[in-house]
Amino acid sequence: MPATRDRLIDVALQLFAERGFSATTVGDIEEGAGLTRRGRAFYRHFASKDEVLAACLERHLRDVEGMHSVADMMPLGDLRSELTLMCRWILMELANEREVVRILEQEGDQVPELRDRMRRSLVDAAHLQGAEFIRRWTKSSIDTSVDAEAVAAVLIGAVVNYRRTEWTFGAAPVELSEERFVLAWVATGMRLFESATTKTPVRTARAGRSRDR
Repeated sequence: MPATRDRLIDVALQLFAERGFSATTVGDIEEGAGLTRRGRAFYRHFASKDEVLAACLERHLRDVEGMHSVADMMPLGDLRSELTLMCRWILMELANEREVVRILEQEGDQVPELRDRMRRSLVDAAHLQGAEFIRRWTKSSIDTSVDAEAVAAVLIGAVVNYRRTEWTFGAAPVELSEERFVLAWVATGMRLFESATTKTPVRTARAGRSRDR
C-alpha cells in the first residue's frame, strides 16, 4: 500500500483535476486517502493545499524527467515507421498528462515556477526532439529553408488537438478513430518530408504541369 504522503498526493491530483483547486477541501483529500476527515493527518505531511498542489506537479515532473523519450527508440531507418512511432508515442503521453494539464490550466498561476519547468520539460522538450527529427530527415541543419522548430509545432500541434478535442467534447473530431488519424498524420508527414527534400521547388513543378496542359 502506498505511503500516506503518496496517497494524499494521488487523491489531491485526482480531485484537483476533477473539481478544481478551490472546490477541493483538505477534508476531501484526507477522506479520499482513507484517513479521518479533518483528523489533521494531512498536516503531518503538508502545510497547506498549495503545498500538496506543488508536490503533485513536482512528482509528475520528476517522473517525466526520468522516463525514456521517443528519441531513445530511434533511429529505425525508415521514415514511415518513425513517424508512426512518434505519433503513437505522443498520443500515449498526452493520455497520461490529462490530469496534470487540467490542473495547470486552472491553477498554473499559483505555481508559476513549476508551471514553467513543466513547460520546458514537457512541451519544449517534445518540440525540440521533433525539430531534431525533422533536421535528421531533411538535413535542414544545413538547409535553412526548413524551419524545423515551426514544422515540429505544426505536426505536434495536430496530435495535441486530436487528443484535447477528445478530452473537451468526449469524442475526436468527426468521431475520427485514432487509427485513421495516425494513418493520415503519417501520410501528411511523408508528403511534407518528400517536398522538403526534393530538389525541384513545388511552385516550379506546378508551373511545369500548367504548361503541359
